[in-house]
This record gives sequence, C-alpha cells and structure tokens, in this order.
Amino acid sequence: MTVPALELAALSKRFDANTVLKSVSASVHAGEVIGLLGLNGAGKTTLLETALGFSLPNGGTASIFGQNSTTMNGATKARIGFVPQRDELLEGMKGASYLALIAEFYPAWNHQLVARLANEWAVPLDTRINKLSVGQRQKLSIISALGHEPDLIILDEPVASLDPVARRQFLKELVDIASSQTRTIVFSTHIVSDLERVASRVWLMQDGNLSIDAGIDDLKENFVRIQLPAGEQLPASINQTSVLHSRRDNKGASTVLLKDWNNYLEQGVNSTFSKDTQIETLSLEDLFLELHA
Repeated sequence: MTVPALELAALSKRFDANTVLKSVSASVHAGEVIGLLGLNGAGKTTLLETALGFSLPNGGTASIFGQNSTTMNGATKARIGFVPQRDELLEGMKGASYLALIAEFYPAWNHQLVARLANEWAVPLDTRINKLSVGQRQKLSIISALGHEPDLIILDEPVASLDPVARRQFLKELVDIASSQTRTIVFSTHIVSDLERVASRVWLMQDGNLSIDAGIDDLKENFVRIQLPAGEQLPASINQTSVLHSRRDNKGASTVLLKDWNNYLEQGVNSTFSKDTQIETLSLEDLFLELHA
C-alpha cells in the first residue's frame, strides 16, 4: 500500500492541565476526502494544527507523506495547501499582489486556475485586503491555498464566512479536486449537509477523542437508534462496546445509539424486542445530534 498522505499515531496534545487531543490515531490515503465534525472545543483545530506540525504534540506522532510533520522537508511542505480558520493574509497588499507573492514560492503555480477561481468567486483582486469583506477574504485565502494544486489540502472551517452561493461554488471545486482520485482533502465544518455532499469519510471529535472514523455509507448502514419502552433492555447478544450513547426519559423509556449494526444482528434480536421497540437508521445530522444529546 502507498504511504498515507496523513497518518496520526496516538497523537496527544495538552495545554497546561487541559488535554485537548487524547491519543488520536487515523490515516488518510490519496483520493480520500475526510470531513471533520465536532462541537466547538472538541479539538478539531488543534488536531489539524498539530497534524501539520504547527504545534508540537505531547505524545505520539503525525506524518505527512511519510515524514514527521515537525521535521518535514521543503519538498513535502510544497505538497500541502492549508486554509486556517482565521486568515493570515497581508492586510496592506492588494489581492493580486498577494497571490503573486505566494506564487513565487511555487514553481508549479497554476495561474489559469487562480484567475478562473478569482473570477468565478467574484474576488476583487485590485482591492486592498483590509478593504475586503470577511467572505471575500475567506475566498482569497482558499485560492492562495489551491493555486499550487497541492496533493494534501487541509481546511479549517473553510465555509464559515461564505454565503450560500459562494459555499456551493467552493464545494463544487472540492468535488472536482476529489474526482481526480489522486489528491487528499481534510476539512472541518459545522454544516453537516456540506460534509455529506463531499466527504467519503467522517471523523467525529468528542472531547479530544476521535470517537468515529467511518465511511459515509458505513455510517448510514451500521449505526442505528433503538427506542426501548420502559422495562425493556438490550438483549445480551448486543456487545456493550457497540453502545455509543444511551439516555432514559422521565417515563423510563430508553434511547440507545449503536454502532456495528448489521442484518445478521437485526434478524437475531428482532424476535426479542416487543412491538413497541423502534429501530431507526440515522442521517449524519441525526447521528451528530444524538451523540451530543
């Protein structure tokens, strides 16, 4: 198998006494699109910044194209495009001058691509950056990260400041990039519908843990919500390690979120449930909300 574009091995990060990443392990290969979900404070930004080597881990390692992210060489860095949650644009420059400056660092800069995106996304390149709207700045930041056609694209909340039209244009570009099957994308978002449209896999962060790493299709097929009437319990045939979350209402009825569900298990336990028990497959948004209920 080829070397992963990004590999995390027991990656941990603390800020003073606060552990923000708790032994996170995962890998991403060429052609994959990872959608990173999580509440504010779940560790998404810290995960991306530590994976890129911007912040030293307290434990474990992060590797990009086989090199430790804290010591990778210039050639590997040139294969990465990164859009931070808050842009780091040079305020006093005009957009065109800023892009020309960034292009100097990349011999393979695609001027035609950059011109097309700036035109389609209505970015006024003749305007000083400090005069641009928040959405225009976000689009300029994205263009500057895509201009050298990187093999690994990491985006931290890239659509947070974009209006619906701009968001749709950006997602279309991501879909086009992903269709090559040779480039890798990792992006965090709070908009579940965007993730479902673009991502092939989902990472879900909860309190510093990577609680879910699964393909979009697997999430729809292998995760269910079971609603048990008062007095009824899960049968012993269901492994308790499959229980992701459970809650009980004031009448004693239970709602249980399960992973690793399959047709064989369903056939085996259906006979033990009463007619009032409900088994539901979930949309990604329902799954996210249920995990944080």
